[in-house]
Amino acid sequence: MATNSNIAGKLLKPSTTKAKITNISSLDQGRFINLKKLEYISPDGSNRVWEMATRPTKPENSPVDAVIIIPVLKYSNGTKKIVLVRQFRPPTRGICVEFPAGLVDPGDSLETCALRELKEECGYVGEVQKVGGVAFGDPGLTDASCSMIWVTVDMEREENKNPQPNWMDGEVIEVVEVEINQLGSKIEQWRKEGYGIDSRVESVVIGLNLLNL
Repeated sequence: MATNSNIAGKLLKPSTTKAKITNISSLDQGRFINLKKLEYISPDGSNRVWEMATRPTKPENSPVDAVIIIPVLKYSNGTKKIVLVRQFRPPTRGICVEFPAGLVDPGDSLETCALRELKEECGYVGEVQKVGGVAFGDPGLTDASCSMIWVTVDMEREENKNPQPNWMDGEVIEVVEVEINQLGSKIEQWRKEGYGIDSRVESVVIGLNLLNL
């Protein structure tokens, strides 16, 4: 049997790796999450087992399970703000700071889903500027995927002057607007106050910091 030392220092490429899934079996099923056991051959040729969570809600023709929306509010005086939401997340046992997001419905384009979820959660009417590619948030745990979508919101539009969210039953969401140049300090303040921070928000903060190096 091959050992890890045989592949140490080598690049793992999708086109050449020997790793593959050999069997998938169900361990448990829920409404929004299923638990599965994967049997697979690892890059070193050994047979291994993995457990994973997966979403049963992904539409057949959708490239991703969900969209993550990065809304930028644009004001006539040149001010730009990022929109975040705060809501209770039972798995974290606390309130998390996140970008607006939502699952893709059957028949949705990613753009349609993003604009609908932004309107439902925050009340804003926006325009899609860029659709990101398929991204995995926690690939050691789940195959759940998302696309991060940049949306601009013209605050001079009449419908954005008094935004009216349309939450689903059970949703309680606080919408927070933060000037882009204050995002990092706000996140640190909220972290100290006990809020959880979504990794996508943290990644944007790190990206902004890298631009200033």
